[in-house]
Amino acid sequence: MNDTDLDLNLLAVFDAVWQLKSVSQAAASVGLSQPAASNAIRRLREHFGDRLFVRTAGGMLPTPLAERLGPVVSGALAQIQQGLQHRREFTPREESRIYTLIMTDIGEIVFLPPLLQHLREQAPGISVRTVQLSVPDAPRALQSGEVDLAIGFMPDLKTGVYQQQLFTTEYVCIVRRDHPTIRDRMTRQQFLGSTHAVAEETGTGHYVVEQQLERLGVRRRIGLRVPHFLALPTIVASSDMVATVPEPLASAFLEAVQIKILPHPIRFPDLAIKQFWHERYHDDPANRWLRQSCTTLFQTGTSQIQA
Repeated sequence: MNDTDLDLNLLAVFDAVWQLKSVSQAAASVGLSQPAASNAIRRLREHFGDRLFVRTAGGMLPTPLAERLGPVVSGALAQIQQGLQHRREFTPREESRIYTLIMTDIGEIVFLPPLLQHLREQAPGISVRTVQLSVPDAPRALQSGEVDLAIGFMPDLKTGVYQQQLFTTEYVCIVRRDHPTIRDRMTRQQFLGSTHAVAEETGTGHYVVEQQLERLGVRRRIGLRVPHFLALPTIVASSDMVATVPEPLASAFLEAVQIKILPHPIRFPDLAIKQFWHERYHDDPANRWLRQSCTTLFQTGTSQIQA
């Protein structure tokens, strides 16, 4: 007797007959015809070399072997059902887990406050961890499940992932609020004549700024280079330098530091802000709930999900 060859569907019939003491009722409970259920019992008898159930006036009564098997089979099937049910359902208020997200420093400023507020209200047992990974490393992390979602401006993240656009934004200029020469707008000449603070953030799509300026033959006088955008608003607020930054970052700092936001005198491509996830987790309830939450919180307009 090789129990590894036993069809689990037969065990479902066994459990139903063991509990209901009736082949016809067992057949109805598992969605089979009575002949099909009787055939399943026949195959089980052949497999175990035992009659398993005997017809009596009180119904189909189990043999001693079936009495021993009954609780084991019933418990095992209940565990399988519970596991499958857990796979299908995700109850945010009852969950206790950590979501790991790929975000830049700008993403942390823009996305985390509303997302954390949403979690406090809807899923208090869920916490968030952010990481910064390069574009080549992101697909592997998403595929392995090490990371649940990537959110931000990542135009080079294209292969092996689904993506959904949340919104588009643009680059703006920021200067200190009482700048001595730049008022409510900045001319191209003022931009070219200013000293600039520049973020050389690697692993993101913000290289498009330098590409566009180089394409247009624009030469700037650079007074400061830093590895991240986050320091630029504070630096600009205490100097006469100009910085080119994404508009959401500028808006986030507008009340915190003495800066003003100006339309950029040079046209750059819009920034498409998206969320990315791997195909393995496309139907996962926990991942789907997180994506739907981000869509609700951040999406403007409509967009297509692309693989």
